[in-house]
Amino acid sequence: MQEEYVNSFVEAIYTVLPSFGITDLKINSLELKDNMYANMNVTSVIGLTGSVRGNISYSFTEESAKKYVSAMMMGMPVEEIDEDARSAIAELSNLITGRGCKILSNDDTFTDFSTPSFIIGDDIFLLISTVKTLAINVETEAGEMQVNIGLEL
Repeated sequence: MQEEYVNSFVEAIYTVLPSFGITDLKINSLELKDNMYANMNVTSVIGLTGSVRGNISYSFTEESAKKYVSAMMMGMPVEEIDEDARSAIAELSNLITGRGCKILSNDDTFTDFSTPSFIIGDDIFLLISTVKTLAINVETEAGEMQVNIGLEL
């Protein structure tokens, strides 16, 4: 996987999350996986097309998803992952992906992306793609978020 592609989405994470007051960001680990899969309670998946093709998924525990949504809603308590919370997580996924694609376009790389698909539930293991995937484990005061980048290059 080309470093500039991954770096554009890492930069997007460091740009978008602080806009919601999530400023204590730390990348805990990077993990290369043979497949893209989601094994957390709450996952949003976005497909990429154009010069760069593949998928990006954003996964959270249910508790961390509530905290991210609360931050997006200016601190309003979030009790459950209801329709509004799902919409907020999807929008967060759109914002990070859109920013990453915009950064790539500065290098004349055209990439478009789909609307997010949303997966929620306990004890779910979902294989999203069979391409090599880089899992970026991000830790913030809102909790852990795992960003999986699986690109067909």
